[in-house]
Amino acid sequence: MNSKIEITLQELGLTKGEIKVYLSLIELKSTTVGPIIDKAQVSSSKVYIIIEKLINKGLVNYILKGKTKYFQASSPISLKDYLEIKEKKLKETKESLNKVISKIKSIQKEKKTPDEARIYRGYKAMRTAWIEAIETIPKKGNYHFISKGFGKDPRLKIFFSNIALKLKEKEIKILGLANIKEKKLYEKIYKKLGYEMKYTKQSWPSDISIIGDFLIILNWDKKEPTIYSIKSQALVKSYLIHFKETYKKNQHLK
Repeated sequence: MNSKIEITLQELGLTKGEIKVYLSLIELKSTTVGPIIDKAQVSSSKVYIIIEKLINKGLVNYILKGKTKYFQASSPISLKDYLEIKEKKLKETKESLNKVISKIKSIQKEKKTPDEARIYRGYKAMRTAWIEAIETIPKKGNYHFISKGFGKDPRLKIFFSNIALKLKEKEIKILGLANIKEKKLYEKIYKKLGYEMKYTKQSWPSDISIIGDFLIILNWDKKEPTIYSIKSQALVKSYLIHFKETYKKNQHLK
């Protein structure tokens, strides 16, 4: 049987055992359990369980000849029906999840949480840290950052381009500070993404982002970046004051 079919069935959510039995039934047509066991190479103790699952999914049916059940694969269109049912359930789950998320957010707002710090390592964790922080920025709010000079890295170009798109969806303005030496890079790559930059003659000890309720410090390493995410109203307020003062002072280096 074509491996492409097997891959597609797996993507549809069928287990390896279900795929074996389903594909065996396509070749065997109407048959009793014995030939299915031989063809699919599944144990007799599991075959009935698998067949029952496929029947529940609408992919297999049976007829009775006397007291004996003869199983057969349903019409191929049943695969599409099964996908549509899954999509409908996924849509319902998504709607329920959105309600749950809103409820959790309201609970979190009601309960004032103490300062906390988290350490994230790796690219996937890096995205988690940023998305978590962005969710705390109100719509049409501001995203502030101070660049250390990592923006040339290809991975970061992709990462921050995707972040810019996420911010654009929420109508959030991106305000950044960078050394004057980085102006060419930001004008070429980041300006078209909506970055509003000001430049200074000073260098920064680290890459710092002030995002909603969070202060994020990026320790860049190509193999495994480390992100320090600090949720602290006092720190955010302090860094934001410093950012705004520096941003305002450097109008002429825009």
